[in-house]
Amino acid sequence: MKDFFLASRESFRAWRADWRDSFRARRAAWRDSFRARRAAWRAARPRRLELFAWAALAFERLARVLLPAAIVFAFFIALSWTGVWLGAPSLARLFGVAALFVALTAALYRLRDFSWPRAGEARDALDSGDPTAPAAALADHLANDGDPRTQGLWRLHQRRAARRAARLRPVAPAPRLWREDPYALGALAVLALLATGLAAGPEKYARLAAAFDWRLHATEGGPSRLDAWIDPPPYTGRPPIVLALKDRASIAAPVGSTVIVRAVNQDNLRVAVQGRIEAVKPAAKRDGASSERRFRLLGDGRLRLGLGQSEIASLSLKAIPDLPPKITPTAAPKVNLHGSFELAYRIEDDYGAHDAEAIAKPIEAGSSPTAHPLVAPPRGSLELPAGPGGLGEGATTLDWSDSPFAGAPVDLTLAVHDDAGNRGEAVISHVVLPGKNFTNPLALALVEQRRILALDAAQKDKVLTAIDALTLSPEIFTPDLGVYLGLRVVHDSLRHARDDADLVAVVDLLWQIALHIEEGDVPQAERDLKAAEQALHDALKNGASNEEIARLTAQLQKALDRYLAAMQERAAKQGQSPETGQSDSRLVTPKDFKSMLDRMAEAAREGDKDAAMRMLDRVQDMLENLRNARPSKGESEAARDRRTMRDIDNMMREQQKLRDDTFTRDRANQSPSEPRQPGDQPPDSGQQGQSAQDQSAQGQDGQRQPSQDDLAQRQEQLRDKLDSLKGRAEGAEGGKSEGLTEAEDAMKQAENALAQGDNAAALDAQGRALKGLRKGAAEAAAKAEGNGQDGDREDARRQNGRGYQGRDSEGTAGNAGNRQGAQTTASQKARKVLDELRRRLADPSRARQELDYLERLIKPD
Repeated sequence: MKDFFLASRESFRAWRADWRDSFRARRAAWRDSFRARRAAWRAARPRRLELFAWAALAFERLARVLLPAAIVFAFFIALSWTGVWLGAPSLARLFGVAALFVALTAALYRLRDFSWPRAGEARDALDSGDPTAPAAALADHLANDGDPRTQGLWRLHQRRAARRAARLRPVAPAPRLWREDPYALGALAVLALLATGLAAGPEKYARLAAAFDWRLHATEGGPSRLDAWIDPPPYTGRPPIVLALKDRASIAAPVGSTVIVRAVNQDNLRVAVQGRIEAVKPAAKRDGASSERRFRLLGDGRLRLGLGQSEIASLSLKAIPDLPPKITPTAAPKVNLHGSFELAYRIEDDYGAHDAEAIAKPIEAGSSPTAHPLVAPPRGSLELPAGPGGLGEGATTLDWSDSPFAGAPVDLTLAVHDDAGNRGEAVISHVVLPGKNFTNPLALALVEQRRILALDAAQKDKVLTAIDALTLSPEIFTPDLGVYLGLRVVHDSLRHARDDADLVAVVDLLWQIALHIEEGDVPQAERDLKAAEQALHDALKNGASNEEIARLTAQLQKALDRYLAAMQERAAKQGQSPETGQSDSRLVTPKDFKSMLDRMAEAAREGDKDAAMRMLDRVQDMLENLRNARPSKGESEAARDRRTMRDIDNMMREQQKLRDDTFTRDRANQSPSEPRQPGDQPPDSGQQGQSAQDQSAQGQDGQRQPSQDDLAQRQEQLRDKLDSLKGRAEGAEGGKSEGLTEAEDAMKQAENALAQGDNAAALDAQGRALKGLRKGAAEAAAKAEGNGQDGDREDARRQNGRGYQGRDSEGTAGNAGNRQGAQTTASQKARKVLDELRRRLADPSRARQELDYLERLIKPD
């Protein structure tokens, strides 16, 4: 056995030595072969460079010779891409191609002097940068090869030439075409190709191939086609109607449509019309091959088409009439307390409406038929509905409270026009135009005199007597020096008035003085606000740019700030709180307006003009409600209740956040192997993995996890806030709030549990604190509702007691009462919804996502 192993080892060693020797031999052979090929490649490099130099010289000579021909052909292609051959006859195309070949022949005449470069020229070009001419040296041969010393010198010379040839670089072609084209015709040809190529588009090949199409077409000897169609008016939205040229055909089209008849290469086209069809313009040649005639369809008629003496078709055209639009009031005018009113209507038409307006026509009841009014009755545009074509139901709020016709009975005409010029009307009979409510006796008197003068200029003397009487005892009627001086100006202007323009100025001055007496500086701020609202509304409606909308939004914000400041100043002078100008059922702050304007501007920037318009309408509605608000008896108490409700809402959110952090801390303190306790139920019972996700999110965000002391301190601060709120609420109401008391006790227990490290007990106590806060919010809401209803009833009694300017306004009072009831019902529903949201937000068993959603719903902004 030992001999066998020794023999095997020796055999293996011999095989390994043979394999190693064989591998080394093959490797040496591969290396020698690679070196030989590399040496051969390097030795052939001068030859390759010489070939490259020869090709560069050949390219230079060809480019210089073929440049004129290329310019000629480029101009021909550019001419073809213009489409000149499409309408040209075959003979013209033939002459065009023949001219091309003549020009090409003349341009290629220089080819007779063309010669290919020689090898010596290629070597000279290669050696142009080296004075030793290595390429030429390598191509030389020894003439006398018999002398050994001469051969040695020759080999040395060849090696030196080879080393210098290794540094040679390929020759780049340099045709220098600018010498052959001194007038830059080649550049002009390139520009022509680019321009005509863009104009031709995908028809490049067809336009170029048309030059080589020399066949005789039927279009050169007779008409190829006869087309007729009807273009309905654009506002109808209907597509063109292609007419089938039959012996007898009947076609219906909207009235006002355009009938077009076009013949290609036909001079004997005959068109005859009957009925209400008129020619738009005489026959006109479109180009050298076709003609076109146009007719307007005004009613039923017949169109006869023929070629020479033969009749091709007789078309009976029936005009579809464009019916007048209809506008129908859908509800009685709704009068706002501030003097504006809302019109609801429905617009109907077969195609679409163009515009709509409302016009007031005074009812001549008891007035002289020879009265000479100084101002025209008010009229204003109506918003078209948002449906297609401006059709459907719509509503518009008009403010004619500053018109002298305010308070007078009128017939209100609603008119709508379509694109064809048709008009539709609807009349709302015997409407008393609402006006601005004045409570100051002097302001009422001035407004009455203004109305008398504006409706009849002949009453100038009576108005002058009344103004004179009001200025007799300034200490009684006009204790304000500014008002007295204004009345004296009115008196003098009225006495020296010469024409209607002077009287109109007196009418305007009386209105300004009355507004100043009634509201101080608020009217000017209100007019600026209305102007800013209208400007922004028109910009959104007309699709203005984002920069213009941003500028108008900033102007509206400034006007709104001035208006709110003026209202607060007036409220302070009247001894009211800043919130007394608002209704109990809603609390509007400058922050709310700014937030809505920001959202409106954002929607406009994103291109959603409809959403921006809706947001602006909401702002206008809020401003209208703000203007209509009146101070009420229970308003100061309601304001305190609203503040209490806001504070409780904020406290509920803080308590819920603290409870979430407590739960996160409790889960972090437990190890995964420890079983859960019954008190460890998370706030988000619907999601078992929420705690782990919260911890992971905290780790990723790098936020520090709240410590036990931090949680206890936050609970103590929250309890102190509740104690302060509870004392303020109970002190104002004269009673005790059970819900806030329960919440305070639960917060104390939660604070003690957190201080002792018992997070499970703290979670339970915090849940009871949320329930107590919810109960306290419900109590405050009920108290606010009671105060608001008392104030609304008093406000309704005051509004129903007197109409505008002391006149009876039965319809207006009835509408106001209905609106007050509707507003009260809406406010009660809103409070119920808020109570339900607060109750669900305080429920600790709801999922985290649901609680976040509820918090966003109840969030003020």
